[in-house]
Amino acid sequence: MESIKIKNIKLRKPRVYTKEQELADTIFFYFKKQIKFAAIMNFIKRKGYQAIYEIWNEVRQSKPKNEASLFLWRVKNERVIYKDDKQSSKNNHHRK
Repeated sequence: MESIKIKNIKLRKPRVYTKEQELADTIFFYFKKQIKFAAIMNFIKRKGYQAIYEIWNEVRQSKPKNEASLFLWRVKNERVIYKDDKQSSKNNHHRK
């Protein structure tokens, strides 16, 4: 990521184009780049924006010793119920 320096103030150029990327960018810098940006985007894509936001918010409020590890564990163990028709039709195969 490029950064701009103005009078000893370092500003980073945001890589934000969508709300998903904005959340990923926020999480990426909150965990001090311990989790790769692409991995966070993949979590959002697989689990959904709301689920990842809720997990991140809970981890942030609990303030454990190793926040990044707890976040990754919670993402891995989070069960998401898809409301999308495409997902439910893939998962609901009726055998006769």
